[in-house]
Amino acid sequence: MKTVDLSVLLYDGLVSFPSHPKVVFMDHITHDFSKPRYTAPCEGYASKIFMMSDHSGTHMDAPYHFFKDGLTIEQIPIDATMGDAVLIDCSDKNPAEPVTREMVEAVVERDQLEIKENSIVLFRCWDGEWNAEGFHECKSLAPSVGDWVVENKIKAIGLDLPNADINENMQRDVHLALLSRNILIMENIVNLEKLSKKHFYFIGTPLNLKGLTGSPIRAIAVEEW
Repeated sequence: MKTVDLSVLLYDGLVSFPSHPKVVFMDHITHDFSKPRYTAPCEGYASKIFMMSDHSGTHMDAPYHFFKDGLTIEQIPIDATMGDAVLIDCSDKNPAEPVTREMVEAVVERDQLEIKENSIVLFRCWDGEWNAEGFHECKSLAPSVGDWVVENKIKAIGLDLPNADINENMQRDVHLALLSRNILIMENIVNLEKLSKKHFYFIGTPLNLKGLTGSPIRAIAVEEW
């Protein structure tokens, strides 16, 4: 099996988006503290506590993120989080320009991509390292891309930026267009440049967390079984 990990490494102090809280890891029990309770050769055990936003790192947005009556993360059908996927690479654009429908359609034609109904589409928008200088200023998806996703009956999208909408667009057109139709959004997908194929199988299942607006995911591309 050949796989590519598309997930951000979570660590103590990580900030995924400027307005989101940092990830916090702390000791709960250490080996040295618990060792006296046990008999050799057991040297004790360790466990930790972690606190983070439900949108930390590589994560999935549930419809409830923007809709009070929308599905929460545990209500999303598991088969909606995996399936045949395609990479649309628009990373050669100017970072100050958003990805537009015209760009997407040009890449689909150039790379001879097959966009199937009920598939997953990953957009590469940034030609650099995740969270590097300029990352948060890079423009993501124009509203017209949301329309394209809806018209092509895609079941989920992902992208390598922390916001599917252009940050300055406070109407959040892409989020509203997709989440209102239970089309899932995954943000902070990484390592898209490591994919050797444009078509692959994608797995990005969230944690089974009751009532939350999203969840970190372990995003994986399976290029060969």
